[in-house]
Amino acid sequence: MPDSQTSGSGGPSLISSWGYKNLLPEEKALICNGAGAAGKWISSIIPNTMYGLDCTEAFNIHDYDYDVGASRADKERADRNLLMNLLTLINHQGGWLMLPRQWRAMKYYNAVQLLGDEAFFKGK
Repeated sequence: MPDSQTSGSGGPSLISSWGYKNLLPEEKALICNGAGAAGKWISSIIPNTMYGLDCTEAFNIHDYDYDVGASRADKERADRNLLMNLLTLINHQGGWLMLPRQWRAMKYYNAVQLLGDEAFFKGK
């Protein structure tokens, strides 16, 4: 799963695979659901924002990486890329909320590292 840079509408470049950038809108809607694991009740209370900063694209890239990944190394790369993408968005935004957002990004990273196996390996 080679990584490349993708940029949202005028936003910073995020790490994503070529496959993610070439998804049709219908495919993206089936695979990507933002923060949280699809179908889990807890996901309804996990925001796609960090203190007002929209991080949906970083979470969607992570969803895609979980969908196409096959190995432990793929999961670890997906989790690291999530963290890097969140920090990229946070640093691009800047401001006085930067530090609390960075802490929140680490919480998300730790959560997927520790609790993401079920979502990653489901159906594989």
